[in-house]
Amino acid sequence: MTNLWKINDNDIFATYGAMILKDSYLEIMSPPVPKKRLEHDFPDANGTEVDTVSDLIFESRRYVIKILIVADTREEFWTNYNALIEEIATPGIFSLYVYNLGVTVNLLYEGAKCTSKPKSLKSGRISVKYELSVFEPNPVNRTYDND
Repeated sequence: MTNLWKINDNDIFATYGAMILKDSYLEIMSPPVPKKRLEHDFPDANGTEVDTVSDLIFESRRYVIKILIVADTREEFWTNYNALIEEIATPGIFSLYVYNLGVTVNLLYEGAKCTSKPKSLKSGRISVKYELSVFEPNPVNRTYDND
């Protein structure tokens, strides 16, 4: 499970006991929405004149990343949880690398919501699901692996 996801070059499973749930990949993989093109509707001409020459410019994006935090004890859980939130809730951009997608996205933290109460796994470990709300101010400012 190591090296699948990194926040600011920290392996989130090894460092925080966290993993990104796969349905979050849909948000990351969805293309950004283009900003409205310049257009003018001349009253004495049919249709609408649209700028079809300029490059497309994209809107920023807000989405949710679903994570699971797993720990052996309550103390370990709270240590990992606090360290993860501290890492992403600092001023400025944090980078999220997803190995399976071969992409690094640059995000701002906007909040989190717990979506499951703590569960005890058969192994005795504790697991809790969260939704991290993030803002991607520039969706074309991503880095892709060149495999």
